[in-house]
Amino acid sequence: MANVRKSEQSKGKRDRTPVGGGLRLNLQLSKEDMAGFKRRHKVTYWFNNEPGRLEKALAGGYEFVNPEHATSLGEGVLHKDGNDPESNARVSVVVNRGEPVIRAYLMEISEKFWKEDQAAKEAKYSLVDEALALGGARASGLENEYRPK
Repeated sequence: MANVRKSEQSKGKRDRTPVGGGLRLNLQLSKEDMAGFKRRHKVTYWFNNEPGRLEKALAGGYEFVNPEHATSLGEGVLHKDGNDPESNARVSVVVNRGEPVIRAYLMEISEKFWKEDQAAKEAKYSLVDEALALGGARASGLENEYRPK
């Protein structure tokens, strides 16, 4: 009986993350935000603004996340960059305050493309597994076998 009452009380309530003692990391989205991405069939990833990295992500099908889809991160993730007029519409967090300052940008890709990318990675890793199973450097006839210098 107590379990039924407790489940009725918890309907419609959000998980609470205590200030200062929460388990959520700075780059971690809330369960509600993650559920929203799942409903939209999107997968998220944080990309650092190292030279060429964001351009490579955009070419691969990733898009910058609209701030309304990552509300759990707060207003502090919207950064106005004088060089880029669209920067205040991009979710980003400083991950290294050194020289140069490195920001991580939250990007999303369709689940379909993400699964295709994962399958391509798995195929590549399978070649390594195959080489190891056949004896590593002693395996002959493998295109990607390890050969010490």
